[in-house]
Amino acid sequence: MTKQDAKQRIEKLRTEINHNRYLYHVLDKPRVSDAVDDSLKHELFLLEQQHPDLMTQDSPTQRVGGEPLPAFKKVPHQVRMLSLNDAFSFDEVKDWFERAERYLGKKIEPDFFAEVKADGLAVSLEYEDGLFARGSTRGDGQIGEDVTENLKTIDAIPLRLETEVKRAQTGRVEVRGEVYMKKKDFEALNREQGTRGNQIFANPRNAAAGSIRQLDPKIAAQRKLSFIVWDIITDLGQTTHAEVHVLAAELGFPVARVNERCRSLDSLKRYYDSIDKKRDKLPFNIDGTVIIFNDIATYKKLGVVGKAPRGAVAWKFAAEQATTRVLDIIIQVGRTGALTPVAVLEPVAVAGTTVGRATLHNEDEIKRLDIRIGDTVIIQKAGDIIPDVVEVLSRLRTGKERVFKMPAKCPVCGQETARREGEVAHYCVNKDCPAKHREGLYHFVSKKAFNIDGLGPKILDQLLDVGLIKDAADIFTLKQEALQELPRFDVKSAENIIKAVAAARAVSLARFIYSLGIRHVGEETAVALAGYFGSLEKVRQSSLEELHRIPDVGDKVAESIIAYFKDNKNLKLVERLQKNGVQVQSAKRASSNKLGGQSFVFTGSLDTMSRDEAKEKARLHGGEVASSVSKNTDFVVAGVEAGSKLDKAEKLGVKVLSEEEFLKLLK
Repeated sequence: MTKQDAKQRIEKLRTEINHNRYLYHVLDKPRVSDAVDDSLKHELFLLEQQHPDLMTQDSPTQRVGGEPLPAFKKVPHQVRMLSLNDAFSFDEVKDWFERAERYLGKKIEPDFFAEVKADGLAVSLEYEDGLFARGSTRGDGQIGEDVTENLKTIDAIPLRLETEVKRAQTGRVEVRGEVYMKKKDFEALNREQGTRGNQIFANPRNAAAGSIRQLDPKIAAQRKLSFIVWDIITDLGQTTHAEVHVLAAELGFPVARVNERCRSLDSLKRYYDSIDKKRDKLPFNIDGTVIIFNDIATYKKLGVVGKAPRGAVAWKFAAEQATTRVLDIIIQVGRTGALTPVAVLEPVAVAGTTVGRATLHNEDEIKRLDIRIGDTVIIQKAGDIIPDVVEVLSRLRTGKERVFKMPAKCPVCGQETARREGEVAHYCVNKDCPAKHREGLYHFVSKKAFNIDGLGPKILDQLLDVGLIKDAADIFTLKQEALQELPRFDVKSAENIIKAVAAARAVSLARFIYSLGIRHVGEETAVALAGYFGSLEKVRQSSLEELHRIPDVGDKVAESIIAYFKDNKNLKLVERLQKNGVQVQSAKRASSNKLGGQSFVFTGSLDTMSRDEAKEKARLHGGEVASSVSKNTDFVVAGVEAGSKLDKAEKLGVKVLSEEEFLKLLK
């Protein structure tokens, strides 16, 4: 990036961040998530570090917050309320520590206090002679908003200190902390808001901030807000940050019980990982951990740079949203011939992984987003889901962005493409398109189909390119001697693939149907077909009338199945698979009806079995298995690291079972 490009990018980022900050802090109408704002600010911070001469006093990296709301009385802070710089990786935490050592010009014995970073609204509380006198918001760091009457409604904030503070020389004590809303109280508030037809809050932080900014304290009193302390500003004789939390508890303030003193960088990493694993079980939302030098004298010596203290850093959790730029848009051709546009991104860390691509789905989605090559975009990723582009930040455009158009010809085979009536996707019309063929093979050996271990896309590409296989049936004719001759193969790797192929010859009817890649036939439909017909021959000879008797098999699915088995090319493939040793096992009938009429969704990692094995157990006892949670789901079986399905179950009131409870149902 040239100096001129960097200058233009910095100016655009400052304008966008200031606009978002105004909406969030001044108007209380946030437009983007905290993760997106953090991502933009982090990019700006890094650019300014690379070009210090481009840094200005009015940069968002040099100030804490927006202007106070004019409806509240302005309150000057005697000690500036600072913000924290963010770290998003262990390496960035180590860099922060090394910068502190360089600033002091000596080695520092690692001694930190690590605490959870509650996702709420920062406030300052002032006590005069033990009585709560005034409470204010952060504001711009120098001047906040007087919200005393609203803060008085929070039970967690003592109106009188629990103990007499003799060490406070002026009789004045100032503490700082976070106003937040517990998860259960947030859910109850939104249910009540929905019933009354009022505003639904996006998250607990917005609900807490909105409640504190109400002019009528009666509204704040109804919101069940909470509070935790994270610092005492007044000198009460404390010499370490750990003592601050002990003193705060003695004074009657709640503190987070999961905070911990850490005496090495490695122990910081262990603390961060442990909090990351248990954060879903905490009663309130957190967006990371705060790391501070435990020795207060060292912390003060490190001073302040710009908006933040050098002696503390916020180590944020991996965001599920981030900003990046679209470098290109390419087309992928799937096994059905569908053309999927994919955004090639400037690599960015999101949800714990580095992302370089995101699906754009189809032409309609591109038009809806108005996305162009060169745009800055918000991407979102949850768990193992392929990242999506959720918004284009059009205010950051420079005029160099390029509009993308779907190709009239397949980028792989060069044949015409067409958009079918009533569908959003474009398709390659060539039945023999090499891309369809390859994607079909990838699907055939995948985990939910034949599950041939070691035979991934790269190996399949190699076998296709040298002519060892032409279709799926040829996989079962592979010889070890031929594999050993290929580049990057040896005797052991060739032997492993032959063993994996042999182990896959016997396959259940449901997996076999799924492996064929019949359009509109997914895993659960394949299971339903196998359960209803019992044998491959009956599936092949099925009629539209019979198919319509199966729940969830509609016109499109039924017509697709009939069309597949009328195609001579497909019939020959099935016959060759059986001729080459594939044994399609008849579907197992339910051994009991204990779970009859009950639907199950499985999520997370189970201890004693895989999720596929658990699904099979449910089906063998008459249960139905679904891939997504709905109001019609009877049970969600949740293992370790259960994701969004568990969250949805809790929102819908669906009963959640542990693995042990599920097994008890079977007994």
